[in-house]
Amino acid sequence: MRIGFDLRPFLKEETGVGVYLKNLLFELAALDAENEYFLFSASWKDRFDPGRIPPFARRRFRDLRWPVRAVNFLWQDLGRPTLDRLFGMRLDLTHSATPLPLPTRGRTIVTVCDLFFLEDPARADREARRKFLRRTEGALRRADGIITISDFSRRGIVERFDLPQEKIKTTYLGLNPVFQSPAAAERVAALRQELDVPGEFLLFVGASEPRKNLPGLLEALAILHQSGMKIPLVLVGRPGGDSARVAARIRELGLDGWVRPAGYRADEDLRALYAAAAMLVFPSFAEGFGLPLLEAMACGLPAAVSGCSALPEVGRDAAAYFDPADHDQMAAVIGGLLRDEAKRADMREKGRRRARDFEWKKTAAATLEFYRTVVERR
Repeated sequence: MRIGFDLRPFLKEETGVGVYLKNLLFELAALDAENEYFLFSASWKDRFDPGRIPPFARRRFRDLRWPVRAVNFLWQDLGRPTLDRLFGMRLDLTHSATPLPLPTRGRTIVTVCDLFFLEDPARADREARRKFLRRTEGALRRADGIITISDFSRRGIVERFDLPQEKIKTTYLGLNPVFQSPAAAERVAALRQELDVPGEFLLFVGASEPRKNLPGLLEALAILHQSGMKIPLVLVGRPGGDSARVAARIRELGLDGWVRPAGYRADEDLRALYAAAAMLVFPSFAEGFGLPLLEAMACGLPAAVSGCSALPEVGRDAAAYFDPADHDQMAAVIGGLLRDEAKRADMREKGRRRARDFEWKKTAAATLEFYRTVVERR
């Protein structure tokens, strides 16, 4: 098969879709020496680092000096030029890491992580609303195959669009091996000093977007402080559509000095923070999977997370759950775990055991099998 991809989701910072696509492609490169892979990137100012190109045995790579917005307009609004034309030959299949297919004369597969941008547009990030809101239904109906990352999302796609179940494949995300190795003690110490958290602290990992429910977490933190349980909160992730509201709520709740914004962090720093924290708190209103929960479990970090969307599917009995809209309940679950060391020890063991179920090589093998099914299907 000749299989095409757009590498731009991990051209720079790797978050969400970029993490998924990069890990999938590197594992496919290790697994598949038979098929030929056609890899595309484009940007006016950013060039793709050669060391980040997946090392397929048979591959072709094009990195064009085209503006990103121009490429998006040509592909999403005009449907051209096709990847086939850019590479000078017909492709059997293209796989887009987003709900919008790549233009091609061959078969198309798209990945849909979740449908939150359709179900609650007001809380979805601006980019998702702008790019996907009007186009997703038609794109999913036209696609030859759909991959999603949890059975929760798969059920939602089937029910919302009345699509045949055989058209949709669940492939769980995997775990980066860095989270299975011990954190360097000197890195842990350096981060504690940098963020001024010498003792216990809560950890949040994710972009500052409305659906991540950071204002709700701040409300729960204020409730904990009012009860006498004062503990810092470290926020890891890139700025987003909720950044201004989060900053304002920190001031309004009198939490200045207790909340430490740490910005975007590479995996090595994340590993050290998971090792140092008392608990991950993940209060998101919706997640198609929830990689921070998986990473925390692998590192033996207890987690208190939303009891909705795909998070209970991923965490099972290795996490504690709360209603993300109920700030009192959130605070009670967090406080209960902080006070119960025996329960946290049990969660550490269950979390490590549960995390072993998720491997990127399993993701790649299931995805490659689906490619063959879609190409061979009449």
